[in-house]
Amino acid sequence: MLKDIVNRKLVTAEPSAKIFDVAKLMAHHDVGSVLVVEDKKIKGIITDRDIVMRCLAKSVSLDDCSVESVMTPAPTTVRETDGIFDCIETMKSAKVRRIPVVDRSGEVIGIVSFGDILAVLSKELGELTKGTIPQVSSPEFEREAA
Repeated sequence: MLKDIVNRKLVTAEPSAKIFDVAKLMAHHDVGSVLVVEDKKIKGIITDRDIVMRCLAKSVSLDDCSVESVMTPAPTTVRETDGIFDCIETMKSAKVRRIPVVDRSGEVIGIVSFGDILAVLSKELGELTKGTIPQVSSPEFEREAA
C-alpha cells in the first residue's frame, strides 16, 4: 500500500504565490515540485520544469508570474490505500513522475514520486534475489568481482 511510502513532508504554496517564492521553497527543501493547496485540497502542482518551460523559456518576469498561471491544475491523485501497482498505472496514464496522495475526504496528505516507487521495488527485488540466486564463494569469483 502507498501509505507505507508516502512522503508526508508537504511542501505547499497557495495559488496566488509568486514563482520566485516557490523557487526559493524548492531550493530550501531540495524538492522538484510543490503542491498547490487551498483549504487542504489539492488545486495543482508546480514543478521546476514548469517554471523553466512556462516562465523562463518564454521570458516571463518572475515578479509577474503567479503559481496559478504556471501550475498544472487539478492533477491526478491517488489514495494512500491504493496499491503500488495501481499507482504506477495511474502515473503512466497521467504521464507524470510525481503524484499527490489524498485521504478519503480528498485532503492532500503527501506525494509519491517515481523514485520512491523505484526504491521500494529495487529493495524487494534485491530481497528476492537473496533467496533465488546461488551464492558463489570461490576465490576466483571474488577476484573477478573486485
